[in-house]
Amino acid sequence: MKKIIILVTVLLSYTNMYSQDKNLNDNFNYLIRQSEGDLNNDDLLDKVIISMDTINDTRPLRLQIFFSQPNGKSELFFSSTEIIEAMYPIEKNAAHNGSQIPDVYIEEGKLQLDFYIKGNSRYEFIFKNGEFELVHFSYVNWDGKTITETKFNLLTGEYTKQSEIQESSEITSKIKKDVIIRPLPQLNNFRPFENQLY
Repeated sequence: MKKIIILVTVLLSYTNMYSQDKNLNDNFNYLIRQSEGDLNNDDLLDKVIISMDTINDTRPLRLQIFFSQPNGKSELFFSSTEIIEAMYPIEKNAAHNGSQIPDVYIEEGKLQLDFYIKGNSRYEFIFKNGEFELVHFSYVNWDGKTITETKFNLLTGEYTKQSEIQESSEITSKIKKDVIIRPLPQLNNFRPFENQLY
């Protein structure tokens, strides 16, 4: 009898700890961005959302992708708190991260993430073989005098980077090359600007 009481106590403690952890993970209660569209080519409207944890002082952000099911319900396919930097990250001593919260779109079956980090960048992903793969990257930066535009089609390997003086449209540098990356980068381990090409 004593062993049963100990076992029940341990199980109740574990259940309580699990529910506390679950509650901590579910504090992403503020919806920031949302987009709907068909991501997996099944003619059903899928959903992508960005939400914020308003309890945590760092204000972490979570990106989630939900696939619609034939029964009308949505199923969570992907979730990450690593892709988008927290608003007040610990490594910056709780100072603002210096960038805006990215926009998210679903257009022509592609997941598009628009970041505003020292310029405007767009990352486009397609759903293939059960994963979201990066297929296109573009970036525009203006330093007050020169506009630099980068475009990278990861499917074809075509990479271009051009800088020009805004007032005169004089091209100061131009790079055009083929860069083949295989396998294509995947959303599950993606970080913006972690790679010098994208």
